[in-house]
Amino acid sequence: MGIVFMIVAGAVIGWLTAFVLRAERLSRGIGINVIGGIVGCLIGGLIVAPLLGAGNLAAGNNTIAAVLISILGAIVALIVVNLLHARFMR
Repeated sequence: MGIVFMIVAGAVIGWLTAFVLRAERLSRGIGINVIGGIVGCLIGGLIVAPLLGAGNLAAGNNTIAAVLISILGAIVALIVVNLLHARFMR
């Protein structure tokens, strides 16, 4: 259940980021943000949260700290993706 949550949360965060950055007018803007959000959320929830002792969302140790780390991972990944995308678009 935790992995499904991370995928859905990452996709929603990616979509919202594309909407806020007005990337929906680009053909790849929404897709890049959604995939970046999912990847960041999975990395945060499956790797970073257990390393910090916040719980493992995949194992069912759901804690608020693990969820917040997972969401923070998605946000960080989206910042990196959008910075790289803007650099290569110039």
